[in-house]
Amino acid sequence: MAKHAFAGYAIKVRRLREKEELPLDDFDGARADLLKEFYGFFLQLKERPHDVKSQEASIEAHAIDGKDRRLCVKLALGSYGKQSRIRNRETGEVLFQKEEEHVDLSDLRNYLILPEAADTGFLFTERLHGQGLRSVLESSFRKAFDAKYPGYTIEFNNVMSEAAYKTYLEQGEIKAIRLVRTSIPDDLAAVFEVEEEEMGTLETILRPRRNKSFRKNKIQDVLSGDRDVSSVLQWRDVQYSEVKVQVKVGGTMRTVSVSSGTTPAMLYDLDEELNKDGVELTDDWAYGKAAQYAEDLALSMGISADVMRRNFDWPSDWDHYRLEVPGESAD
Repeated sequence: MAKHAFAGYAIKVRRLREKEELPLDDFDGARADLLKEFYGFFLQLKERPHDVKSQEASIEAHAIDGKDRRLCVKLALGSYGKQSRIRNRETGEVLFQKEEEHVDLSDLRNYLILPEAADTGFLFTERLHGQGLRSVLESSFRKAFDAKYPGYTIEFNNVMSEAAYKTYLEQGEIKAIRLVRTSIPDDLAAVFEVEEEEMGTLETILRPRRNKSFRKNKIQDVLSGDRDVSSVLQWRDVQYSEVKVQVKVGGTMRTVSVSSGTTPAMLYDLDEELNKDGVELTDDWAYGKAAQYAEDLALSMGISADVMRRNFDWPSDWDHYRLEVPGESAD
């Protein structure tokens, strides 16, 4: 599993009960701009974090940078509600006792671009050791957006372009297949004496012999929708919830992920890119990669690089705007 990865999503706005996708910089016909709403939301999270109580998670923002039609922001995601001890791995010394009200935060990079006059924007959000913040971010922003624009709905969709399918599944080599289960089976938990509150995920990783790759026919059928994903989600009497396929194209590794009933999502392995470029992980480098990924996806959807790079002057009053989450609390 990659330590650092980006997950890509398509951002869209529609009127309730209508299918037409609306221009993101004027979705209500009165100059309502989704970029302003996201910016005001992040500024609000910088001043006051938001707790998503149903997930026992908290989210806050810092290092917000806006230029043209894009936003780069670090969102700190944290969990609370559990007690734990933090100790030194080498000495065994307990360094800190975490209580239920303490929030354990991790900073994750996020790149958002909402092109001018386009009906699709792109969000790339960082995952650390496979854990991301999409569900918490979507829950918080949707609550704030719905309160201000009750006649509209915003979508965070997994995105996989036709061009990406062709490149990664036809030209690439399948180097690993990971079957993922979000909960550990009861009988296996009993063997290892794992308590319910300690349960994590179960993964079965299939790898070919050295310097080999898997055949692709069945995987291609599943990921293209020609075969039900359930046909590859059960193995040795264990039912899995997701299949992730690691595909090597040239010197770059990509992960295509699909679960039952969902659109495949593309995960971009930043560790592989770091090794190929021979550099250290920095904010500028990571956001530069996200910009490249966004342009590749946009091109496959008919949005040119010129549109993605078009200059935009931020209105001065945006710095004073806040989009609040109703009933938010982080006190």
